[in-house]
Amino acid sequence: MPEWESIEGETPIDPSGLKQPGLVTNRRDLAATEAPNISKAFLKYLASKPSRRSACFDYAWFLQLHREMFGNVWHWAGSPRKHDLNLGISHFQIPDQTSALASDLLSWTGFGHPLLDQAVWLHHRAAYIHPFENGNGRWARLLSNIWLKVNGERVVAWPDNLLGESSEIRGEYLASIRQADGGDFSAFGELHRRFQDV
Repeated sequence: MPEWESIEGETPIDPSGLKQPGLVTNRRDLAATEAPNISKAFLKYLASKPSRRSACFDYAWFLQLHREMFGNVWHWAGSPRKHDLNLGISHFQIPDQTSALASDLLSWTGFGHPLLDQAVWLHHRAAYIHPFENGNGRWARLLSNIWLKVNGERVVAWPDNLLGESSEIRGEYLASIRQADGGDFSAFGELHRRFQDV
């Protein structure tokens, strides 16, 4: 369907999982419907420093965060996908790889890596795993920002309105992620620094 046509680097949108399919018939409707749910999650975790109890960075909380962002819109929000997509690892690996990411966060902190580097690695790995049917990029960006906020660091002010559509910044963002997929995090890290300084 043309109204759901994918843009570069995006998981195709399958409207069959919508809770109110009659009210959401195109991308514009979807963005408007998702926005209040996502805003609540942003306010909860970024308006002030969250506690380690409310943002505990374990596997269950990773799923909970996605549910908080998308649960009013999608039936599958907060549930790991059950099939493979055009992006991400095999769905069978999601629980183990996502749990391993939570464990790795502790080691990055223990070895004294700079917090922004930790956020860059967290953002990339979460997006690379791609645990959900959709919303993975927005979830990964919020996840890494919550990590910064919990640790008293400034968050990255991503221009999500431009990252969600074809734009120059989206192209740069995707290119830097692909470079990071190959082990070079320089461009992805620079992008984080640029928008952290806004």
